[in-house]
Amino acid sequence: MQFFHIGKCFTIVDMPGYGYRAPADFVDMVEAYLKNRQSLSKTFLLLDSGVGIQKADYIAIEMCEEFALPYVLVLTKIDKVSKGYLIKQLLQIQEFVNKHTQGCFPQLFPVSAVTCSGIHLLRCFIADVTGNLPPDAPHAHREGAAETSQLNT
Repeated sequence: MQFFHIGKCFTIVDMPGYGYRAPADFVDMVEAYLKNRQSLSKTFLLLDSGVGIQKADYIAIEMCEEFALPYVLVLTKIDKVSKGYLIKQLLQIQEFVNKHTQGCFPQLFPVSAVTCSGIHLLRCFIADVTGNLPPDAPHAHREGAAETSQLNT
């Protein structure tokens, strides 16, 4: 796990490689972390848009649901797939969210680090949930420091 402190505002916890490269005790370590973090405001599960929800993603979603943690699904690498395939993935994942989840934020966030597509909206969402929107922003609120976790496949 890697911790990134964003000033005094919030901390991002990056848990890279929980998929096929994960160490044997990774699931237990993540489960203990998620279960015991009182200040955890949101968990962001990063899904590769080229492959959709994988077995490890379902496990992460199950953990979030079991511990009643609010979480968000972010579809990465949208620049690597065709628009038609991306739409198909978005619809399939949205259907899964609607039918099988309770704690998942209803909006998916498709993003590309290469083209920056969707990044601004995701940043605004993170600023909002951590209470870091500028005071003059619509619907801005301050709730103190917050912590988010990010699980990467």
